[in-house]
Amino acid sequence: MERLPALALTERAREWSVLPMPGVPALPMPKHVLDAAAEAATRVLPRETRGRPELRRVVADHLGQQFGLDVDPEHELLVTHGAQHGMSVVLRALLSPGDEVVVPAPTYFFDGMVRMAGARPVYVPSRPELGWATDLDALRAAVTPATRAILLCNPANPTGHTPARQELAEILALAAEHGLLVLSDESYARYVHSGPGYAPQQSLRDGWPELVTVTSLSKNYAFTPWRIGYVHAPRKLLDRVHRAFEWDAIAVGDVPQAAACAVITGPQDWLDVVYSTFRRRRDLLAAAVEAAGLPVVRPDSGIFLFPDFAALGLRGRALEDALLRHGIPGIAGDAFHGPAGHARLLYGGTEADLTEVGNRLAALVKELGG
Repeated sequence: MERLPALALTERAREWSVLPMPGVPALPMPKHVLDAAAEAATRVLPRETRGRPELRRVVADHLGQQFGLDVDPEHELLVTHGAQHGMSVVLRALLSPGDEVVVPAPTYFFDGMVRMAGARPVYVPSRPELGWATDLDALRAAVTPATRAILLCNPANPTGHTPARQELAEILALAAEHGLLVLSDESYARYVHSGPGYAPQQSLRDGWPELVTVTSLSKNYAFTPWRIGYVHAPRKLLDRVHRAFEWDAIAVGDVPQAAACAVITGPQDWLDVVYSTFRRRRDLLAAAVEAAGLPVVRPDSGIFLFPDFAALGLRGRALEDALLRHGIPGIAGDAFHGPAGHARLLYGGTEADLTEVGNRLAALVKELGG
């Protein structure tokens, strides 16, 4: 199999002097999280393959308080080693060889996970002139007798598109019409800067209940080193995912789960001060991209832009290499099953570094675009 594109680019970027643009906040853990982890390390607890009951209760309470969701922590939640792991297990548990999965694109790196489940991804292009919203007519046309699921990224990586409730409702209505699962990676809930806001697909489950959501604490709590996420699904689906998970990993460690409880329930000011800056960083980089003459849809969510570099005459790996030569890490759009003349740029760096990215983009456009 090919390498995960983001990891492959990170390794290639080491050959160049690139500006640091992290995709998630890199923050030291506060004392209350470290204390919870240290205390958990002194205990020997019975194995809980669905995840610690206290963490599942904390997650259920959070989903209820933040989004009004009524979640059964005993039967509807499964703790995993992050969203990537959660989605991989979900796909292998719920799909069969030969199944087709319809995926609006550009989208996150689901391809390898779908294929490892023996299924076939069918990508449905979205368009920048529609703000990268799901093309519902094309989605409908992509459904065949072999289709088993629709796979979403909400908010979307790499475009930052955040589907409004009406868009989600129409997707779920299509799923209900054909009896399809709707699988959704919803790891960027805390990254919404503008627009209609994030709507969890589970808030529409009264219309169609065959919904599976995976989420990562890495993005929303600067929790990347701990590798914690969860799957949220109705009991009949989650039981199948749980059985697959036990064969895959048995359980998630107690220490990171204790830290996760603390990070969700504890003070949020150490996080809010960082997340509150993302809209300004987005606007700073978007203005620089536009000043360089590159078209871009200013996203409602995320920590990335997806500009159009087609005027430079470069695509795919050649575009990535040109960006790296100018010290800019960027992943070409074909890695996301989108247009190869686009590239995803992160805006997780400092404002000074983002300003420098703008200068280097202008130099790149002048060099190649005339």
